Amino acid sequence: MIDHDNAAFIQTGVAISLASCGADRVPNNVRALGCKLVDGGQRVAIFVRASQARAVVANIAENGRVAAVFSLPSSNRTLQLKGSDAQTSAFDTTDLTLIERHTEAFLCEVLPEGVSEIAVRTIHAYSPADLTVIVFTPTAAFSQTPGPRAGQAIVGAA
Repeated sequence: MIDHDNAAFIQTGVAISLASCGADRVPNNVRALGCKLVDGGQRVAIFVRASQARAVVANIAENGRVAAVFSLPSSNRTLQLKGSDAQTSAFDTTDLTLIERHTEAFLCEVLPEGVSEIAVRTIHAYSPADLTVIVFTPTAAFSQTPGPRAGQAIVGAA
């Protein structure tokens, strides 16, 4: 299970990328629009645009392996979670408020860094009919924050 600190962190204004690969080991990734914890905090549900995640979804159907990276622009704090049981799930429109909240929190992170609001809103634009959810159980967690501990496993985080 993800510890309380990391659970709170991944649900803030972080940039989220979700990656997968097929048998050919060629990586694919997609920008996510937010996430939430499900199944009592045991699993992570990541919201993505299906139209942009076709290759990731195909890889997940093949092997279930994913890596998700959560990075906070203002501090470069970065967490990577890996899992091997990823599945796609239908998007529930009650989670639209989570996506909107995530976009607003991300804006608060990047506006002071000089990123324009229109750029963020364009990157985060979506149609509810195009949303899908990738759900997985984290089996490994790593600090990817730049510095001497980058790449180190986080004990007790997953």
